[in-house]
Amino acid sequence: MRLNRLATRILAVVIALLVAAVGGIAFYSMSRGGDALTESAENYERILAESLSYRLDATFNRFDGILKALSALITTRFSSPPSVDAVDIVVPQFGAQNGKFMTDLGVQSSEARSLFVVFNPEMYGTEKTFLTGFERADESSMFMFIDGKNISAADLIDRNNPETAWFWAPLDTGDAYWGDIRASEGGEEVVTYSRPITVGGKVTAVAVMTFSFDFVRELLNSVKIYDSGYAFLLNKDLKYLHHPTLSFDGPGFREVVDGSFAKYADGIVNDKKGRISYLWNGVPKTMSYWTLENGYVVFVAADVNESLAAVASMRKAVYIGIAVILAVASAVVILFSRSLARPLRAVAERALYVAESGDLTVSVDARTSITEIKA
Repeated sequence: MRLNRLATRILAVVIALLVAAVGGIAFYSMSRGGDALTESAENYERILAESLSYRLDATFNRFDGILKALSALITTRFSSPPSVDAVDIVVPQFGAQNGKFMTDLGVQSSEARSLFVVFNPEMYGTEKTFLTGFERADESSMFMFIDGKNISAADLIDRNNPETAWFWAPLDTGDAYWGDIRASEGGEEVVTYSRPITVGGKVTAVAVMTFSFDFVRELLNSVKIYDSGYAFLLNKDLKYLHHPTLSFDGPGFREVVDGSFAKYADGIVNDKKGRISYLWNGVPKTMSYWTLENGYVVFVAADVNESLAAVASMRKAVYIGIAVILAVASAVVILFSRSLARPLRAVAERALYVAESGDLTVSVDARTSITEIKA
């Protein structure tokens, strides 16, 4: 009986040590593996946001190149600002002489819908808008000549009119202006981009183009982030330019969800790139963001449970592996212990018999490693 109890204790100690060793290795592996997978998920989302920003920047930089070429055309043609008396003649003349060049610039971009130059009413008066350029309805249409007959010069320099900010903002800032989404006459979503043109040290005109916003939506909608994640775009004022459920006309980033995102707004504007963790209806979420050269901010939103699904799968696999290893190891230990205990028990029984009977002629049937004991 003592032998049985000893064997049981040894077996228990061996199994306990086995559990501790396997469990310790498994815990360490899960910890390191979980950290690595978490870091990989964060890097993936950050790199995805960065990649989207580069792709959008590539197209927006192409637009910038078009307007810079148009600006260079103006500054090459006019070494000094046209006089007030001559502007009514030289602007139409400029359009006629350089129409092909301007349309060639426009067709370089399938997204372009209009390309024109507006001369500054603060220099040439508000009675008439001096504009020359071309526009088309869609990518497959031809560019047609446009003038400023339907545009009020007074409205262009009205700082209280946000609809003409594309004109007066470049005058005031001396920098490029990226407008907001609006609907064209044909119902297409377009954005206006403009740059000031300086001639003889004065902002003489503004170069303008409008482009279809469809390419932005197509790019961001094509992004698949795990099961339910998505990409979206904000303007420099953190208004939604693209989002699966929110619109530009609705509340901005600071106002949605009862203003719960407002605390992140300054960090987004100042840091230019980063990652936000938050709870949405009790579910952990993240947003990785990257700021474009024109001030737009692209976001990649993801569900933490989905991004770390591999961690849960790894843990499940490790638990199953531990169970299998322990079951097999325990079976091996039990069988091995029995193979040792059987001959030892036989010796013990014969020794007890000799002690009680005094018969020294008994022998032990040794068909196992008991021969080693006899030796």
